Amino acid sequence: MASDLPPIIARHGGPEIDEDDCGYVWQIPAAERCQWTKETQDCLTDAAIQYIPGLFCAFSSENTALITLGIILYMLWLLYLFLILGTTADNFFCPALSIIAEIMHLSDNIAGVTILAFGNGAPDIFTALVAPAEETVVMFNELIGAGVFVTTVIAGSIAVVQPFRVKFRPYIRDTTFYVGAVCWIAYVIGDESVHIWEAMSLIFVYVGFIVVVVIGQMIDNRKNVTQDRIPSLYDRTVLKTYLVNRDETLIPRLPTRAKAVGLQSKLDIVLDVERKNALAKDDTTEDSSIDDGASRRPQGLFREFLFDVSPMNMEDWSEASKCTRIYIILRAIPMAFLQFLIPVVNQTAVKRGWSKLLNCTQLCITPVAITFLFDVWSYSIGPVPLYGLVLVLGISGGMFVFLTTDLDRVPKFHNAFAFLGFFAAMAVVYLIAKEVYSVLHTIGTALKISDSTLGMMFLAWGNSIGDLISNVAIAKRGYPRMGFAACFGGPLFNTLLGMGLTYGIAAAKHDDLRTQVRASAMGPGCIAFLLCSLMASASYLTTTGYLARRSYGFMLYSIYFMFMLICILSEIGFIHPLGSDHRDD
Repeated sequence: MASDLPPIIARHGGPEIDEDDCGYVWQIPAAERCQWTKETQDCLTDAAIQYIPGLFCAFSSENTALITLGIILYMLWLLYLFLILGTTADNFFCPALSIIAEIMHLSDNIAGVTILAFGNGAPDIFTALVAPAEETVVMFNELIGAGVFVTTVIAGSIAVVQPFRVKFRPYIRDTTFYVGAVCWIAYVIGDESVHIWEAMSLIFVYVGFIVVVVIGQMIDNRKNVTQDRIPSLYDRTVLKTYLVNRDETLIPRLPTRAKAVGLQSKLDIVLDVERKNALAKDDTTEDSSIDDGASRRPQGLFREFLFDVSPMNMEDWSEASKCTRIYIILRAIPMAFLQFLIPVVNQTAVKRGWSKLLNCTQLCITPVAITFLFDVWSYSIGPVPLYGLVLVLGISGGMFVFLTTDLDRVPKFHNAFAFLGFFAAMAVVYLIAKEVYSVLHTIGTALKISDSTLGMMFLAWGNSIGDLISNVAIAKRGYPRMGFAACFGGPLFNTLLGMGLTYGIAAAKHDDLRTQVRASAMGPGCIAFLLCSLMASASYLTTTGYLARRSYGFMLYSIYFMFMLICILSEIGFIHPLGSDHRDD
């Protein structure tokens, strides 16, 4: 009944809602809403918790104050889920992928645009994959909206914090591919249907990007070999100057962490890669004056185990500000479970993260946990249940490793734990992504927020805040170019792979290999603003000789402010964007 609608969730003149749509709940008498949400399929998800029935059953919608309290609690829970999602990706997913790239002997450029890009984009990609086929509006607007956020707010913040000169060739390469990809996406979804070949073409565009990166790296390597040749022996003065100057250069070594997991894990790994590049390219030496962290690590099997499973890293605590300490406390509960469940191999930590008792315990329980997280535990191999077989193999493997390894010596097969950590982290990210989407859907239903706004604002912000913090931190450490490059290569990967996989999987389920794409009123606006941000960056940098000044950051801020202003005005019905005849609710 209209009279039962709380003032905070009044509709803004939107279109009528079908009776089988969960948003119709506000047209149901307040006393019947709890049961109605339990029986309506659109209100139910495959998340661990049924959030919409939980909201309307635990917090009576007859009481405006009570339902408002419930919505606020759900918003806080959503923020906490974003915190868990970012923590898992940065502290467990990225280190595993870095080691896998090392095992596969991938060059830094190839690893950066493939495996490590997947680690950075895991939250965006998995939240896109968990979205139901009929809710592609949220997925589309999240990926495009996140692209606008990253290329304006994050790129602008890097320029404000640390002005720098942009490298011409990598920037032009990334921007050209990004603009081309966005235009191709606009064409693909223009008829509101996507054939499987069109979905695969998005993935092939990124493959083409990888090929261009590899060819560019080969050209650069050939130039470096030519330029770095020792001068002619006939010019003894030049030769002497070359040798003397070459030996005087020192590359500062990163401090080795006493613990494999911490606030700086992702940043340390990224900077360690850059340090190795500098050592390899410049033939320089490494400063060895920094403490290796071993003195801060306890000795003994059980003391080391308790140190590594502790949810709070004392190194981080001693260096943290008051606000950062609050963050450390908030993430302590998920960290306790994650550290116990996910093995970490980290090249920037003492013994590369080897902890004998903890790793053996993880070998016993993690494989079983993965079967439950991926919901395959009920499968059987003949008469033997899968979880039982995995449990026996895990315990056997854990006992073997315990009996054949030393406490202080890293075993040769330690890197194999990175693969186990990768699958465990991927399972956790996938599980949390499903919870994020379900809570977001609940908040949208309760507040009558359109799917477009949910994707381009809430979900895009939540998945991108971690990138904002890490990229700005990289800039502050003296590597603004690295953080700036990630602002274009990262969203390109997320957009092409996220849409390509989501649309491809959906199309493969139909006989005609084609899936219908639910149109969004703000879709053209999102694409237009993304192209605007990319072209504005290109115009500014061309004018300044590719020098990113603070004014560049403020210009990008203004573009995002205009983007958000139009989104808000559209949401409240003050303006009607192009394509507003399509339904978002």
